[in-house]
Amino acid sequence: MMSTKKICTIVWFRRDLRLEDNPALSAAARLGPILPVFIWSPEEEGQFQPGRVSRWWFKQSLIQLDMSLSTLGASLVIRRSNDSLSALLQLIEATGADQVFYKVSCSL
Repeated sequence: MMSTKKICTIVWFRRDLRLEDNPALSAAARLGPILPVFIWSPEEEGQFQPGRVSRWWFKQSLIQLDMSLSTLGASLVIRRSNDSLSALLQLIEATGADQVFYKVSCSL
């Protein structure tokens, strides 16, 4: 039986929510259809979880990102999970994505 899943590339947005000058998005878009994804996993932030104002600002940034993506014909998929990797693997399985692109975060 053939799969009905459409092959796409997942672009995993983490902290950098920009479309402009985003090497992961640019590289993925050159290959074909993309699925933009953001996974919120506050448990992975340990003791440095953002406060209420930071979460509000981040939510507004996600709304803006989704609006910008919609002008390009894509919708941001947002997932809440205790484990980013598990959520990402579930999305890969559900969509049939054959690649994942993301920008490495360099936190000090």
